[in-house]
Order: sequence, then C-alpha cells, then structure tokens
Amino acid sequence: MKLRCIAAISAVLALSLLLLVPVTATDATDADDIILAEYHDSLNINAGSSADIKIVLTNVLPGGNSANNRLVNVMYTTPKDVTVDVTSTGGNSFLMLGGDTKEIVLSVHVGIYASTGTYDLKIQLELISAVSPGDSALTPETTFTLNINSPLSSGDAFNKILGIFDNPFPEPFDTPLFTAVITFILWILIGMLLFITIIPIFLYLVMRDHEEEGKDLRREIRNFLPLVLILYAIDSSLRVYGAPEELIGNVENWFNVFYIILGAVIAWRLYLVFVKYTSNKLSNNSRLDQKEMDIAPLLRLLGKLVISVMAVALVLSTMGFDLAAIITSAGIVSLGITFGAQNILSQFFSGMVLLITRPFKSGDLVRVGSNEIYRVLEVNVMNTVFENWDNEEKVIMPNNMVSSSKISNLTGDGLIYRIAVFMTIAYGDNLELAKKLMIDAAMAHPNVVKDGSVDLPSTRVMAFLDSSIQIRVTAYVYDFNDSSRIGGDLRESIYKLFNENDISIPFPQMDVHLDTVTPESTRSKKTGKTKSDA
Repeated sequence: MKLRCIAAISAVLALSLLLLVPVTATDATDADDIILAEYHDSLNINAGSSADIKIVLTNVLPGGNSANNRLVNVMYTTPKDVTVDVTSTGGNSFLMLGGDTKEIVLSVHVGIYASTGTYDLKIQLELISAVSPGDSALTPETTFTLNINSPLSSGDAFNKILGIFDNPFPEPFDTPLFTAVITFILWILIGMLLFITIIPIFLYLVMRDHEEEGKDLRREIRNFLPLVLILYAIDSSLRVYGAPEELIGNVENWFNVFYIILGAVIAWRLYLVFVKYTSNKLSNNSRLDQKEMDIAPLLRLLGKLVISVMAVALVLSTMGFDLAAIITSAGIVSLGITFGAQNILSQFFSGMVLLITRPFKSGDLVRVGSNEIYRVLEVNVMNTVFENWDNEEKVIMPNNMVSSSKISNLTGDGLIYRIAVFMTIAYGDNLELAKKLMIDAAMAHPNVVKDGSVDLPSTRVMAFLDSSIQIRVTAYVYDFNDSSRIGGDLRESIYKLFNENDISIPFPQMDVHLDTVTPESTRSKKTGKTKSDA
C-alpha cells in the first residue's frame, strides 16, 4: 500500500514538472530583441579630428522578467585610419533590461593621414541572454557613411597642371608624373617673375624711408625666397602626382618649420624698422638724452624674446606637440617665476616704464617724495642713480621705488626756476610801499629773469599774523642751482630797503626785570621771619 502511494505521488510530481516546463522556459535570443530606434546614417568629418554618432537602442521585450534582459556587445568594422570608442557604462558591453531604452555614443576618430573619400562604418550588435550566456544572436549590420575630408589628399588637383588645369598633352605625356614635373617648372617661373617685379616694388613702398633696414630685408629675401619657391613647387607637385597623404604631411611639416623661421626673420627685420622709427621719434624731443637713455637696446631685447618664443612655440606645434599644453605650461612656469622674483620683475617693468615715458633725463633735478632733491645721473633697467643735490652723495634707488614715489621734475623744461621769499612787516606800516620795495629788490638782481619769457616778479599778502603781516615776493631765476643763493641775496636787499624806508620787521620781545635783594632779606624770606620779628 505504501509503495502504491509513493508511486502515485511521484507520478503526480512528474506530470506537474512537465506542465510547468513550457511556462518557465524562455524563447531563444533573437536578433530583433534589440532594435536601433534612432540614429544618423552619415557623418562628415575632417582628417585628424573626432566626431560622435549617437545611437538609441530599445529592448522590445517586455520588462519584469529577467529572462528578457540582454547583454549587448557592440562590434564594428572600420575603414583604414579610423578608430571607434563606445561611450557607455562597461565600455563596449552593457546590460539592457526588458523594455529598456539606452543611448550610446560612438566616438569616431580619424587619423591625420586618412585619405579624402566616402567610407562605410559598419556596426553590429551581439545579443546575449542574461540568464543563459550560451544563448546569443547577431543583429544585421548597420552601415554609417563617413565623408572624410583631408587637406593632405590630392583631391581635384590630381593630374592637373598647377592643380587647376587639365593636362592637355597626349600620351605618354598625360601621366601624373609628367604633369607634376610641368607644375614644378611653372611654379618656379611664376616665382621668378614675382621676385623680379612685384616684390621689389613692394619693398620700395614699405622701406623707402628706411634704406639701411631695407637693404637687410632685401638681402634676406634674396637668400630665402628661391628656397621658398622650390619648397612650394615640390609640395604642389606631390599633390598633382597623387603622393600618399603621409608623405605629403611629413614633407609639409618640415616645410612649415622653414616657413616659420623665415617669417621670424622677416618679422625681426620689420621690428628693427619700428625700433629705429621709435628712436628717431624720441630723438626729436629736446628733453631726452639719447646718449645716456637710449631705449633701442631694450626694445630690441624684448622683440627678440617675443619673436623667438612665438617661433619656437609654432615649430613645436608643427612637429605635433600640443600648443595649448605648451602655452599652459609656459603660463604655469611664468606664474612661479612671477611669485619667486616679484620684486625683481617689479624693478624691471618699472625701469621699462621710466625709459619709455621719460619723466626725467640725465642732469635733471627732481624732488623725490616731499623733501629730498636729487640730480639724475643715470637711468638703468633695474635702478636709477641719483646724486644728492646738497652733499654730492650718490644714491642708487630701485626703479619700483622711483615709479611709486611722487616725482617733481624741477628742471624738466630747463633750469629756470621760480623762487619765493617771505617777509613780515608791522601793523601800521605802509603796505604798498613794502610790496613795491620787495619787487624793486627782485628786479634789481641780475639773475632774476626779466625778459618777459616768464612772469615778472610779483608780491602777495599771504597772512595776518599775531603781530605782523606776511608778504611773499616770487621771481624766476635763470638757474635752479643758484636759487638758494639768489633767495638769500633778495632777503638781504629787502631788509636794507625796509630799513632805509622806515619799514619795520617785528620780532618777539621779552622784558626781564631783575630784583636786587640783600642776603639778610633773602634769609628772612627763607625762614619766614623779618628783622623786626627777631
């Protein structure tokens, strides 16, 4: 009985399992489980650059069942010099759930030596069941059209004279090799024509006022231009011949290095013309001492640095280095140098400002700050050398200190200088007479300017003091160096004139009264007793 029950139960379980198998079993993975819902079928891209293709995939199977999940592996077939990167979680492989929609990006990179033309980029998806890894299927290939444009390809120039005109010669002279030779010869002839006619006229118009620099520039052009023509003719002939892009690219890189060097040489010659023009312009200013404060060497140094750095950066960029990285690295280095040598750079740039703006020249007397008066001896890039006007001491001052101070150029336009002499008279004295006498004293001095080129001596009441009236007389003297002596002479002359004309000069007075006492009275005062008291 027990055996029958066990057999019956076993049969029921077996039948149940047979009935459940169709319910839990999954369909085989099909190529239509994942579809491309959206994509662009063509892409225009230049050689040496990159572009993206966006693709939207959709799992058409219903969600909620892990058996409908698919592992997607992206496979692609690329033309020569083209690579593809898939931007998605997990790289080329990712999981898509049932009913899921996913956007992936294909980053297409085209090599710099890729040829111009239309190419097919083929994409195919491998679909793998998430629950049965052995169950997989391949989707049909999807073709994307790549329109690649390369500046190194021959293109329309192939087998055309000068890259423009069709070869009209019959066989065997209609070959690309013969067309390239004809192109080379024609470019040389065209270059010689330009060299003989147009370039001399251009140089004459530009450099006619700078004969010396013009000779140097013409010599450089005579040395370099024939080689430039040959290089350009070779480059054009290679395109006409249909040479490989890699060969054309390598040749052009070296040619570009030469062009950069030639451009730097021409830029340097033109910059020298600018330096000479600037120096001549400054030499017409009578205030500037060209012998001791010539800025031409400084300008030449700065121009040489700038042109050299730019030429080196362009050469490195031509050789394949990242120009942006070079500039960034140079900026970081410059920033470090700036912080490390901040004071030195401040002196240098302040010196350049002083040399270019020329607020004073050698021999000028200047007031630095509010009191100190110095004679300018020499202005250098980093410092300025002064001489103490009173004690004949040399003072070397950093240029950043000079440029940040208040500078009064006392003899900037000449040695003529205005001095002021102050006098006081008593209240009640003849004010108009005192003013007249002060002017007469100034007019009588031989070193006071009286030719009308500047204002004549004049007076002004400056203040009403406690016991006097203050009057100022101003006059221009010929030489600032004598201003102190002349001021003393005027004070002495005015004093004599005031005495002769009964003009008094008040001064503080103090009356001192002495009380003569006997020793006995002094002792009595000390003890507080008088004689009578005793």
